[in-house]
Amino acid sequence: MLTKLQRGYLAGILDGEGSVGITRQKRIDRKRKRDYGYRSDVRVTQRRRILLSTILEWIGQENGHIGRTGLNNAFFTLRFKSEWLRKNLPKISIHLILKRRQADLVIDFLGHKTHVGRNGVGADVWSKWDAQYAKCKALNADRTNSLT
Repeated sequence: MLTKLQRGYLAGILDGEGSVGITRQKRIDRKRKRDYGYRSDVRVTQRRRILLSTILEWIGQENGHIGRTGLNNAFFTLRFKSEWLRKNLPKISIHLILKRRQADLVIDFLGHKTHVGRNGVGADVWSKWDAQYAKCKALNADRTNSLT
């Protein structure tokens, strides 16, 4: 359980060094109606690992993963797992300034995202996910409109 101070600190890190969004990923399973799916993508990237390791200790090792990214793996990235985000992003988002709208979209996405299963979901759900993905992508691309 994060303290209020840790939630505020994590919100500041996400606003400054993080990424909050929904990612479209290709599917390997061609039996599905669509060749893509969506997942939440909330992460923090740093050149040094120490801050990310501290955050991972706060949230629990099972709730995130630190990997490498960038040219020659020059950066570390902490990715938060969806289960943890479902419970904690609403508590963190109230402290966000720059990425609150993206966080609200991810929260809504996670609230309705379930295991799709063999029968899939209806076209209305896919339309909603498509719209949330497009809105998150546009917000993340628009650096000039961050504070409005």
